[in-house]
Amino acid sequence: MVQIGVITTYDPVPDAVTEKTRALGRALAERNCVVITGGNGGLMTIVSEAVTKGGGITVGIIAHELEDASQGHRLYNPYNTIRIKTGQTYTARSPTVVRSSDAIIMVAGGVGTLTELAMAYNLRKPIVVLTGTGLMADRIASIFPDGYLDHRKLTRLFFIDDPVEAVEAAIHMAERADGARGKAP
Repeated sequence: MVQIGVITTYDPVPDAVTEKTRALGRALAERNCVVITGGNGGLMTIVSEAVTKGGGITVGIIAHELEDASQGHRLYNPYNTIRIKTGQTYTARSPTVVRSSDAIIMVAGGVGTLTELAMAYNLRKPIVVLTGTGLMADRIASIFPDGYLDHRKLTRLFFIDDPVEAVEAAIHMAERADGARGKAP
């Protein structure tokens, strides 16, 4: 199964972004992807709910600050199929999210999402930015229209507005990257 990391935000977003994130989750479930997130709250809960209700698997990489969050806590995510308690801060758990993912889909996001995006870029992970979701995702698309974060051109970011197309692109790139890793030098 392909493992797709969804990097995103805890922050409130407009209803249209929530709906786009739900569509993303449904598409990931339909394609039988394992979804890796930072675990709790915001759009991580939205995508996890859609994946779980679609019969898929979600893995929440939980930061220390939320490991013991009760079901009544505003950031608690009841839709994680698997909860990995890291004992690490939000920032320290980000490498686990990125390294455990075959490809990354960025949705909205703030500085934590930007950190994860930079890690994925440095590791040459396939990256899709779901545009039309506001916040950091749309800013990245406007700042780096050629899809490269720097002169090294380690991996190209693909800016896609449609959630289903974003999933298809992420899967395709993850499978291509996996095939390339399996080839002899």
